[in-house]
Amino acid sequence: MMTFYVRRQKRGSSEGSNMGDLETCLALLFKRKGKNVLTEKEFVFSASMDFRWFSPKEAQLLLELGLKRGLLERTDGYVKPVFSHKEMGIPVNFRPCKEMLKDAEPEPSMFSQILDEVTRSTGQKRREIVARVNKVQERLGVDVEVAALAVAKESGVDISPYLDKVKTELLQRY
Repeated sequence: MMTFYVRRQKRGSSEGSNMGDLETCLALLFKRKGKNVLTEKEFVFSASMDFRWFSPKEAQLLLELGLKRGLLERTDGYVKPVFSHKEMGIPVNFRPCKEMLKDAEPEPSMFSQILDEVTRSTGQKRREIVARVNKVQERLGVDVEVAALAVAKESGVDISPYLDKVKTELLQRY
């Protein structure tokens, strides 16, 4: 007969730190999926729908926090843990605490950053710029970031600081 012991962590203890919970959460997600690599969409879907731990928006924050803290690595739209997740002991009744996400501030999207720059440079309202971007996107059939770059260039904004970032974002998406 096998007996399983679950070590309970006291609230406020250093063992129950956000980093430990984050690492445990990520390890459990990959272990239960039985995979070493997940697509970003699969990761978000699993954390939100499969396990019902977070909303989709919170699951995206979990992904970004894992990347930011160096626990996950992103390559061509796939993510994988960069720590020994298979060897981690995980409590049987583990459920991640949403408190760990409070440190995750979503970085504004490239689209939003470009819009902000065009707004600052031209004094136009954001709504007007978005309308122009939508027209360019529809006319050219390109991603919204590319259309935003075209509108920014047309408005006299230096787009060189955004080119590599947009390229990287688009390559990760596809």
